[in-house]
Amino acid sequence: MVNRLQDNSRLLKEHINGIRAAKVKLPLIKRFLGEKLKLKGFLTQMHFKVIQKGAKLAIPTDQVAYAGLFLLGRALKWFKPYLTEI
Repeated sequence: MVNRLQDNSRLLKEHINGIRAAKVKLPLIKRFLGEKLKLKGFLTQMHFKVIQKGAKLAIPTDQVAYAGLFLLGRALKWFKPYLTEI
């Protein structure tokens, strides 16, 4: 019974995420250069983008690597050692 409830909960969550991703088109994310004042906005955009990608970015390591694709300048220089570990 517990397994059935967990399966149903998982299926419902996937269905809801599928509906949300199909109906909302997020704007392109601007590359982040490392400016402190723009960090919060960048992280918020990345959060929504990762949610939208859903199953494509299910593993946290994939999410971090994906966020790394949007870094430039000082931010990319700081992040580069983490890319080699992934």
